[in-house]
Amino acid sequence: MRLAIVSQSARIYAEMARREGFEVLAVDAFADTDTRLAAHEVWQLPNLCRRLTAEDVSTLLSKLDVWQPEFVLVGSGFEADIEGYETLYQRFRVLGNLPSVIRQVKNPHWLQTYLTANGIRSPEITDQIPREGDWLYKQAGQCGGSHIQDWQAEVSATENGYWQAFQAGQAIGALFVVSRQKVTLIGVHALKKRPGTYTYAGASRVHDHQLIEAMQSLLETLVTDLGLVGINSLDAIWFDNELHVLEINPRLSASMRLYTELPLIQAHIDSCQGKAIPALQLNNARASHCIFYARQEIEVEQLNPPDWVEDRPGHGTIAAGQPLCSLYAEGRSSREVQQILQDKKTQLEKLWGTYVCEHIEFNIH
Repeated sequence: MRLAIVSQSARIYAEMARREGFEVLAVDAFADTDTRLAAHEVWQLPNLCRRLTAEDVSTLLSKLDVWQPEFVLVGSGFEADIEGYETLYQRFRVLGNLPSVIRQVKNPHWLQTYLTANGIRSPEITDQIPREGDWLYKQAGQCGGSHIQDWQAEVSATENGYWQAFQAGQAIGALFVVSRQKVTLIGVHALKKRPGTYTYAGASRVHDHQLIEAMQSLLETLVTDLGLVGINSLDAIWFDNELHVLEINPRLSASMRLYTELPLIQAHIDSCQGKAIPALQLNNARASHCIFYARQEIEVEQLNPPDWVEDRPGHGTIAAGQPLCSLYAEGRSSREVQQILQDKKTQLEKLWGTYVCEHIEFNIH
């Protein structure tokens, strides 16, 4: 079966799909070395990390016309261009949520109204400049957290901006699949962010039974009437033994990296077609995924990353603030996982040297 996978970073989905026996065209913003190894064909579309233009969408459709996939799967990249997603959905057999469902759940005001009606906690949001308290300023239709700022009076308001009350606690993500209006929780993970920002920097599996049970209960309340299908994710804050929902991501999620032992691509395909999904029996291993970012501009030729580094860049220059590559570790305990990550970081410091490493933000904690 021929799949086209379109996402800001398609590497993990392409690897999983190929391992599950699919032929893959990966369309992503980076076309890094590992994506080129994972997919049968790769096409780079840099604006998936910004905002797709009408020309981008037209060129994407032409590329897919030539490749003729049986199905198209979508990750991040269309949040700010629902119209582009709708065009894609109408032209090809997209296995994912209806454009109308995505438009609804990505509308922060609609979502908060829905959450409130179902008795689910969520931080207050407003379109009016807050006069007191701690607030975050966000952009509707964005992903990855780079658009989020701590609200200060000097921050300029924009057309799609809104304010959300700051909620203390642990940032949590949940990966789940919806099939035949039934939800299956795949896993719960702690979200990492870049220091001083809200940008996604990886995740670690969580094994807190109370938290997992709370998430399962929340999803059973939340998901049934939303019209979601396939694999989706949810961001929340865990505080004082309660979950406060921040947003729903109605698409494939980067957190799938933590659960690659499961046939998640097949589960997504089956659930979107209304079929029974394969058994999803998660192992008990601890696991962590972390993303390196460039602190300063860095030439890829300075790196020559070893094979156990993931998302290895191919060539050229990585701009300051852009993702560089990533690490993954798995073990019997959280301490063992952290030690593996630390050991790999030490090896990279020896390989790359102090000068190069000063340009890199490792985010292994």
